[in-house]
Amino acid sequence: MKQYKNFLNHKIAFRCDYADIPKIGSGHLYRSIIIAKFLQKKFSLNPKQIVFIVKTKGKYLKNPKIISNHNFKIISLNANVEDYSKEEAYYLKKIKANLLIIDRLGKVTKTFYETIKNNYKKKIIIDDSSINRKFFDLSLNPLIQNVPSFRYSKIGYKFLILNIFNKKKKDIRTSLNNIFIFFGKFDNKNLTNKVIILLNKINFKLNLILPLSYKKVIKIDKSKHKIIFFESKKYFEALRKSNIAIMSGGISLFDGVLNKKKIICIPQYKHQEYNAKKIAKLKVINYVDAGDKKFAEKIINLFLKIYKDEDYLKKINTVQKRIINIKQVNNTLELISNIYDKSKNK
Repeated sequence: MKQYKNFLNHKIAFRCDYADIPKIGSGHLYRSIIIAKFLQKKFSLNPKQIVFIVKTKGKYLKNPKIISNHNFKIISLNANVEDYSKEEAYYLKKIKANLLIIDRLGKVTKTFYETIKNNYKKKIIIDDSSINRKFFDLSLNPLIQNVPSFRYSKIGYKFLILNIFNKKKKDIRTSLNNIFIFFGKFDNKNLTNKVIILLNKINFKLNLILPLSYKKVIKIDKSKHKIIFFESKKYFEALRKSNIAIMSGGISLFDGVLNKKKIICIPQYKHQEYNAKKIAKLKVINYVDAGDKKFAEKIINLFLKIYKDEDYLKKINTVQKRIINIKQVNNTLELISNIYDKSKNK
């Protein structure tokens, strides 16, 4: 690990990762960046006072590139270090900061917490499922909700942290033929190609809006529709321009809900399935199991059913506002802000 002489100048430290590995994806890193940018602006911090402790090699190569775009400091962690291991605790113990934020799926151990606790005045953990969350100053569980509640735990979708800061004053106009397809940065089940093949059965022409990172794995010649790739920084613009969003059940699902989209959700993992089914019961998204024997039939039928249905859109928009809205996101960011504020006086 690269050593720094100015450890004490770290105000906020994040421990998270983005990787081309099932169940990790990009959501944890991007969520942490949202928090970092909010705190940086609110407390007028130098971006170099915010450090991201991340793995940077092998399947984690994208971490430094994304973080560097925001000028935050990076401390590299060996890619072979296991989460909540003694080795990871040893790395984190070498660093000091007012606030530590850990954002990842997993189960923190009491030994891990005890090892690092004195190096960080305040500590926040996000979407962990261990009983040891109770030792943290704040435990947020917006997506992993089947966990016990404690004094400083906040559980539920109203504690989601989504990007609300790049909304323009004027709404971006939606195009009926724009179909947003996104299964995270790592499409483990090859759902993108499967969906494109199915949409070929639709007679009218569509614009299929996909992330640029999918270009290497998409068989473009098999699509009769126009495929348009967008860069990562254009993610929200591409989503807002689209009529229907076909996506998995991670954080992107709630981006779709926040931006009031017609959604067909095809989860890739168990925790995504849990959230998709829960939201589907409120009739604001359409849930489809990738392993369903009638998968193809359901996708086509759902697509044609909601494609031009404006009454359906108005109906779901009313409920979508209750699930997550800008005010709720701001409230959650203020919760984090209050913890950091207390760390300065401790």
